[in-house]
Amino acid sequence: MKRKINILLIGVFCVGLSGCYESVVRFWNGPGWDFSSKAEKKAREECFEELRSLPRPKNEYIGSKEMQDWLSQVYDPAERECMKRKGF
Repeated sequence: MKRKINILLIGVFCVGLSGCYESVVRFWNGPGWDFSSKAEKKAREECFEELRSLPRPKNEYIGSKEMQDWLSQVYDPAERECMKRKGF
């Protein structure tokens, strides 16, 4: 009986931690909650639409070396420049 209670408590503890973990990860990566203004959101969407026409590498798998190099050398600088033009 004591073993079943321990297993149940461990299960509840793990489920609770997994919910907290997801929130912490989203905050760390994001932030997880939306603090940006409507104007900034609109500017990001407009920049995204502008940058869709950039030529992509042949290997479009997001984890591939070519894609990571393209993101860091082409897309990210172009996005920063676009956001600067829009005032952000």
